[in-house]
Amino acid sequence: MKLLDTPLTDCEKDDILKMLDGNICRICISDDSEEIVCMLGFAVDRLSMIAYSRIKQLKNKSEKGDC
Repeated sequence: MKLLDTPLTDCEKDDILKMLDGNICRICISDDSEEIVCMLGFAVDRLSMIAYSRIKQLKNKSEKGDC
């Protein structure tokens, strides 16, 4: 997983969501168990990045004193 200094931009989140969708599609159609496990790993990493970005965004907001 990529470490984030700042929250993801909307464009970066959109790109990650498109790649996540691709991972899910590959999992659904693949006949290769190794590929399925690999795509699952990529999907988990991408979902973690989105969640971590949101946490960074909330943390930055609370440090600035915004409600």
